[in-house]
Amino acid sequence: MKKQILYVEDDGDMLEVVAEFMQFEDYHVIKDSGKTLDKKLKQHAVGLILLDENLNWGWGSDLCQRLKANEETAHIPVVLISAIRNIDEIAEQCGADTYIRKPFDIYDVIDVVNEYYLGPDTAK
Repeated sequence: MKKQILYVEDDGDMLEVVAEFMQFEDYHVIKDSGKTLDKKLKQHAVGLILLDENLNWGWGSDLCQRLKANEETAHIPVVLISAIRNIDEIAEQCGADTYIRKPFDIYDVIDVVNEYYLGPDTAK
């Protein structure tokens, strides 16, 4: 069974590129715009969430704070992704486990996912 990650991103092209590359690393990427995040988390056992900061309807950091405050999702690693200059500070303030600055090299994403992915043996 492939390892599952959730990628919250409203740029369809970015979603597809990351999902395609992660397939080669044996990850299944569940895609979401953030609006059905709770539903997707109930349907799928994910070991990591990639979360774009600048969604067209809100902020990824707000979703991150909500995820980290919820007992059922607080253990899932969250990686904030953005081109915003101070993404490092935003990630720290919202409780994200780490961040990736755009534009990124896809291998940087792969490395971060491999480092932070919460496998089934460590899942709660």
